[in-house]
Amino acid sequence: MLPSLSIVIPAFNEAASIEATVRDALDVGAAHAGALEVLVCDDASRDDTRAIVEAIAARDARVVVLHRSRNRGIEASIRALYAHARHAWVFLNSADRQWPMGVLAPMAVAAAAGADFVIGVRSNKREVYTPYRRAISWGYERIVRALGAPGGDPGSVKLARRELLHRGVVARGVFAEGERVIRAARGGARVVEVAVEFHRRAAGKATGARRDVVVRAVIDAGRVAASIGFGTPVPRLPAADVER
Repeated sequence: MLPSLSIVIPAFNEAASIEATVRDALDVGAAHAGALEVLVCDDASRDDTRAIVEAIAARDARVVVLHRSRNRGIEASIRALYAHARHAWVFLNSADRQWPMGVLAPMAVAAAAGADFVIGVRSNKREVYTPYRRAISWGYERIVRALGAPGGDPGSVKLARRELLHRGVVARGVFAEGERVIRAARGGARVVEVAVEFHRRAAGKATGARRDVVVRAVIDAGRVAASIGFGTPVPRLPAADVER
């Protein structure tokens, strides 16, 4: 059991999946933490996402909803969620159910065994991703390694000590998640990778591999390199090697 846990979920036009996602978060989170909150940031959705989450929050005080009056993108939502998270551990998952909420179980085991920052590595990415998405993911991981972090799937789900998520980042887009891993690893945190299951999106539209998003990530990688410099990659530490 983790002492306390904030499950944070960015959402934009996820009416088809958000109710099941939040309910799973409540069930799975309660099984792995002494105290729990589930935070959802609605990024000015144009569908019923906001109404659905508000209805759940009205019945369950553990659910907190953040709203944006205009769409600002996933990184702005993640930053807001991290800022509002109150508990010792923070688990980031998506609203689209590509990562089953149950992946928290092995990640929580790694955290309880001594890890400070746990990354859920998608073991079946080759089967789910297109060649283009695999190439983008490969490049992302190599850049993160060059900047001094383990580099295994930094854009995936994460479980981390809250304080590690509040170190200043200079990236302005999706590369900020990779930067958080880099700064944690280079600051001495034990970064552990755990294999997790990953599914194709059943509804909604993915935007993470749009060319403008990719270009911004490359620019942000340069900004991070200029800020902290390149570093010796931290060895990949599988969960089995965490001291118990």
